[in-house]
Amino acid sequence: MQQLGSLFGISHAAAHRVIARLAPPLAELLGPPPTDRRELWVVDGTLIPVHDQELTAKSKNYRRSVNVQVICRARDRRVLAVSKAWPGNRNDVAVFRETLGRTLPTHPRLSGDGGYRGCDRIRTPRRGADGRIIKDRSYRRFRKRRAIAEHTIARLKDHQILRQCRRCGDAINHAVAGVAALHNFKLDIR
Repeated sequence: MQQLGSLFGISHAAAHRVIARLAPPLAELLGPPPTDRRELWVVDGTLIPVHDQELTAKSKNYRRSVNVQVICRARDRRVLAVSKAWPGNRNDVAVFRETLGRTLPTHPRLSGDGGYRGCDRIRTPRRGADGRIIKDRSYRRFRKRRAIAEHTIARLKDHQILRQCRRCGDAINHAVAGVAALHNFKLDIR
């Protein structure tokens, strides 16, 4: 906020008020996901460190964070939907079922990693009788598709607000959706 304030010649409090006023409309730019059932969608969860003590929980990295699910389209890395923030100690499959699983239409080509094992809506890597992943040609294709989601989340986390979020309450959800909308806008410009 201090950098924005000095850039535009205003106080950092005024910059904060402007950002707080623009965050909800920017988050609405993400819009509803498309309904084309032929596209491959990839889902993955990410932990975002947040200072708000009410919404967060200590997660595997011993920091207070929230778990956010991101669905992107495999063809062009466009973010289709982001979930509401849940405490960081929740599993990806539990957060997906309670957030995006309830709101998204049933999609036949939704792919996820091994963390979504047991969720019937998401395809995960095939496993053998011993429970290990079968590493064949289809698994190599699956890994390439999964890398798309990982790269998209990495691009979203390039923004400082998602590396150390100091927003509280519902503003965290607005920040994640706003960054996703900016990511899609950047893809449209190219």
